This record gives sequence, structure tokens and C-alpha cells, in this order.
Amino acid sequence: MQRALLAAAVAALFLTTPLPSTGQANAPYKIGITLPMTGQFAVNGNTFLVPIQAAVDEINAAGGVKGHPLQLVLEDTQASPQAGVEAMRKVVQVDGAQVVLTFYTNVVMAQIPLADQLKIPTISPVETSGVMDKTQYSFAYASRSLLVMDLAARYWKAHKMKRVFAVFANNAQGLVNSPIIRKIVEASGGTYGEALIDVNDTDFRGSAIRAKQFNPDAIFMNAQGAPAEATIIRQMRELGLATPMFEGANFYKFKTWHDGVGQYTEGMYFVGLDIDQQTPAGRNFARMYRAKLGIEPDYQEAEVYDIIKLFAYAIGESSYNGEAIRNVLLNLKGFPSALGGTVSMGADHYAILSHVGLWQAKNGRLVPVAAP
Repeated sequence: MQRALLAAAVAALFLTTPLPSTGQANAPYKIGITLPMTGQFAVNGNTFLVPIQAAVDEINAAGGVKGHPLQLVLEDTQASPQAGVEAMRKVVQVDGAQVVLTFYTNVVMAQIPLADQLKIPTISPVETSGVMDKTQYSFAYASRSLLVMDLAARYWKAHKMKRVFAVFANNAQGLVNSPIIRKIVEASGGTYGEALIDVNDTDFRGSAIRAKQFNPDAIFMNAQGAPAEATIIRQMRELGLATPMFEGANFYKFKTWHDGVGQYTEGMYFVGLDIDQQTPAGRNFARMYRAKLGIEPDYQEAEVYDIIKLFAYAIGESSYNGEAIRNVLLNLKGFPSALGGTVSMGADHYAILSHVGLWQAKNGRLVPVAAP
């Protein structure tokens, strides 16, 4: 609740603050933010505003970029491809942003052709593999889903978990990832079943019953942390399905997700990134976040914080111009990350991140699980 209230207040400020004149000598460098502020993913979208604003505040307090303050311009995507394209046109063609931070696979896939057309670089914490492979101006700052699914599959194989049931959102993210995990499971001699769920629904007992009838050895959850995902996890457990459950992203510290799943987080496995608080960067980010909200940050909040810092770095290394910024991103090496360690950009436009891992929730905390 604390997080949601603060995020809503920040969003309201962005939407009501007048834009300074671009004719000023130190006119702000605008960063477009297209994210869901309404709809099923709004609770996640609004949460991201806190670390985004924190990064902007730190940069501006240090003098901005080349004497120019950063300014955020926000538009609501409703997690819809059509609204996402309209939102991107607004922040670029009306507000004049030369970079865009955006969210969710189905939206990003719709925005990619427009980014190439407008020559405006976008960065998103999209984990879906294969989305960025043929783009010119779009980049992903996240661990790729293929790596995450492969890590989970190695665990299943080592522990003779042959029957795998997966749950995906019935959108672009799910439709891209479904055949990938099916191939991984069947290639190792396993049997695969799945449910594609509408994240706007609230009753998933039909899918939960199908999962139970499949008699799985493992359940793989990946519905992008939507409230619907928490609901189907609860409904599966309430039906008596006690199968080991693997979350395809590390949402354990994402407060709204964790609160939604409740007691059923215990024993779940989480595959993906975590903030390494043993490193100075990870420790400092977590300390800053706790000071603001009194709760632990999750890895996605560190990612979006990094993305703002990365935009500032790219502008500083070149100029406030989409093509120039893109060229810096293409050659990114060793950028310091709030996750801990450094980040480089791969030739396929996916960030190369370290310490993707497997954890299990035990007694209210995450415990590392040794990789097979």
C-alpha cells in the first residue's frame, strides 16, 4: 500500500507539472516513459515510478547531463499494443523525447517498428527471448527468458521432473515463450502441458483443475507478475495441487505479487535475477530504496533505475539525439549496475547480465539453490 500510494502521487505530479520551454539554453532532456498506469498491470507500472524518479533526482542533483536537467514525460499504455504505440508517438512527436523507457512484451513488440521509423532508442526490462533480434533502435535490459527457462529445465532434469505444466499470459509474451519451453521440456524426454490465461480474469479454477489432472512433477509460472498470476497460484494450491512451483521471474520481493500469493510463496522456486547486496552498488541501491519506502526493492526496480542512469550516460557520451544515443548503447561495455556487477550490451540488443540464479522461499526468505 505504501508503494502504491507513493507511486500514484509521483504519477500525478508528472501529469500535472507543465513542461519547461525547449527554447531555454539549459532546456531539459526529456525521457519518455510509456507504462501501464491503468488496467491489470497498473499496480506494477506505477511501482516502477519510484526508482525511475529516484534516478532522475540523483542525476539532476549532480547537475544534470551537460548542464541540462532530465525530465520525465509519461503516457499510459494500459499494457495494450495499440495504446502503447499511441503513447510512444505522444512522448516522441509531441513532447520531443529522444529516448523511451517502456514495458511489457506485447507493447514493446508493437512499438519496435515505430522506434525504428522515428530513430528513437527504447530500452525495456523485457525478458522474452527473440523480441530484439532484428531491431535497430530497441534494447532489452533484463535476463532473457531462454536462460531462465533453461536453468529451470536443468533442475527438472536433475531431479527427474518429467511432467511440466506451464502457465503463461495469453498475450505476445506467452505466445513467444510457450513453444520455447515446450521444446526444452520435450527435448529432454519430458511431457508438456500448459494454460494460457487472460490476465483480466479473476477465476482460473478451470485452468487449475486442468493442471491438477495433468499430474505434473513441476509447474512453471510466467504471467508477468500480474494480479491474475497470484490468483491462479492461490487457486491451484486451494485445489490441493502441492506440486513444486517455479516462478519464471524473481517476483518474491515484489510486494504486490508477494502479498497476492500470500502463504503460498513458501516453498516456491524463483528463477532470475536478484540484487546482490554484497556489492557496494547493490547495497547502496537497496539502502536508498528502504529509506524511501521502508521495504526491500525487487530486481526490476533496480533495472529501471539503471536504465535511467544508462540514458544519462549515453547522452553524456554523445548528444541528445536518438541516433547518437543508440550508437553508444550498441557499444556498451562494463556499465555499473544497481543489481551489482556490470552490464554490457550483446549484439542481439539484449543486455548481458551476471548472476541469474535459482532460489527457493524457505522460512520467509530466499535461499540459493545449487545449479545442476
